[in-house]
Order: sequence, then structure tokens, then C-alpha cells
Amino acid sequence: MMLIQDSLSVAIPCRASEPGLLATLESVREACLHPHLPTGVVSELLLCINGIRLGEECVPLNAVRDFCQRHEITIEEVWLDCQGEARDVPGSGSPVPRFPGSFSRCTVLLTERKGKPPAWNVLWRWVRGNAVLFADADVRIDRDAVYALYTRMRQEPTLHLVAAREVPFLPDGGTLWGRMGAIPYRFNFGNAGGRLLLLRKTALPNGIPDNLLLEDAWLTVAIGKTRVAKEWAAQVFFVPPETWRDYFAERIRTEGGKLQIVREHGQLLAAGPVAQYHWSHFWRELSINEYPLVLLSLLIKGAARLWARVTLTRKEFYSLYRPFSSTKEWGGQR
Repeated sequence: MMLIQDSLSVAIPCRASEPGLLATLESVREACLHPHLPTGVVSELLLCINGIRLGEECVPLNAVRDFCQRHEITIEEVWLDCQGEARDVPGSGSPVPRFPGSFSRCTVLLTERKGKPPAWNVLWRWVRGNAVLFADADVRIDRDAVYALYTRMRQEPTLHLVAAREVPFLPDGGTLWGRMGAIPYRFNFGNAGGRLLLLRKTALPNGIPDNLLLEDAWLTVAIGKTRVAKEWAAQVFFVPPETWRDYFAERIRTEGGKLQIVREHGQLLAAGPVAQYHWSHFWRELSINEYPLVLLSLLIKGAARLWARVTLTRKEFYSLYRPFSSTKEWGGQR
């Protein structure tokens, strides 16, 4: 069981081109200041900004500096070389005083190496807490989400990972592709969502593979589905792909990620597949006008799987990874 004296680290992997980190940080901070969370349980904030060169600046780096200055949080910037060794950052500046009730410190890890899984692993090695709250850099967290995740893990000591419910946010009602992509998130298929999750530090001694396409699916089977849960009361909001190009690229990455688990980590599937689909319930809960969207999505899923298979005959798995620009457009809301 997580005890009050345990500490919770907040970890955010972030691309150097991420435009909306500041809003994410503000929502994380508000959720971590929940009045029912034990005082001091949230011990630190860490970010790994990947794809940045030594001495460069970028939007997310300026955002976290502004965030720490605004809330008087001690900040330390650390440059990591290609081997993951730490070096001082020239001109990183001195820390500012800590404001009581906020994070005790913020560590910004800077690396030229690109990719979310390597950044995730860097954070995993640096965190000091007994539990780690991982959040994507382009989400908005409900103010009760961290408390709900923490409470669920305390109530069920056998759980090693508790994931939040991912709630699509569709700016101005969303596009065809956004509405199509949002449908599955109304259902709980038993797999962990990767946009916001609380993970015990003892669950993964060696981190995750550096080339993973679907880290949430891999975590579900690597940790074991009996030790993984989704907490419906904890909500994390995100913008689904809103263009055809991004929607199809996401489907390719998803189908490629499934193939990767089968081919490279097939032993993890001995206890069963990542997700469980209760199709009768799924179809019953859909409205009539959503049926064509689901059927179209199934056709696109088949095409994406074929595309992934063909691509993987000449390239490696991580070549299927691509950021989605349309998922950053919040329309000035949330």
C-alpha cells in the first residue's frame, strides 16, 4: 500500500517543438494541489525535453522557465549527452525560491536524442519518488484526477499501475476524423491509457524498450492486467487527430505497435491480449448515425495494418512513429 510518507514524482516527456506545455503544467499543478491529497506527497516535477541541441532554446523550455518563475519553484536544468551522462547547462541561471504548497523542485533534462520512449526512460532513471505520475505534454488534467489515481492505488495495494480515463476534446465539435477517433474512448477495454498514469517505481526495474510505438499497450501486458486498472473518475483531456493525414498516421502507428508487441514481446501475451472487446455492448451503446463512422474506421484500420506490414519489410518499427500536429489545436479552450 502507498503510505502517506511515500513521495510521488510528476514526469513529463516533451518534444522540443511542443507548443502547449505551459497549459499542461498549469493543469498538473492545480491537480497536485488538490485539498485532499496528503501535504507533501507530490515531491517533484521532472521534464525531459528531447530533440534540443546544447545551447538552444525552444518553446517548451521557455514555458517551464516561465512556469517555475511564476510559481516560485526551484528549477535545475541538466544537459544529457548521447550516453545519458549529465553535464552542466551553460547559462541555465540560478534557482528561484520555492513557494510552499507547490512542487519542491523542478528538474529539466535536456537531450538531443529524439523519441518519447527514450525520454520516458530518462525520467524513470531520474525520479526519486516511490510512485511516478506520467503525463503527456499536450493534455489537460482534471483537477480531481491525481487525487483519484492516488486514492485508487492506496485502496488496492496489488495494483502497480492506475491509468486515467482519456476524454477526447473536440474543438468546435470536431472534424469527421476527430469524431471517428473519439468513439472508442467512451468504452473501457481493460487496457491502460498512456496520457496520464500513476506507476509504482518497483513495477519496472529496467524501464521500457527504447523503440516502443505503443508504450501504454506494452505496459498493460508487461506489468500484467491483474495489476493494471483504469480509474474512470480520473479524467485527462486530449485532442484526437483532426485531419485525415494525422488520423491515418495514428492508425498506422497503432497497428504497427500491435505487430511490434506480437513479434518482439510475444511472450507477454501469454496471459491474453492487451484489450478485451465486448462487441455486443459496444454496438448497443452507439447511436445509429455513428455506425457508418465505426464501419469506416474498421476499413481504415485494415488499410493501416497493411501499410504497416509493408513498411516493416524494409524499415524498423520506430520509423512508423510521427507526431500529429492537429492534436495540438485546443482552440483556446480548456
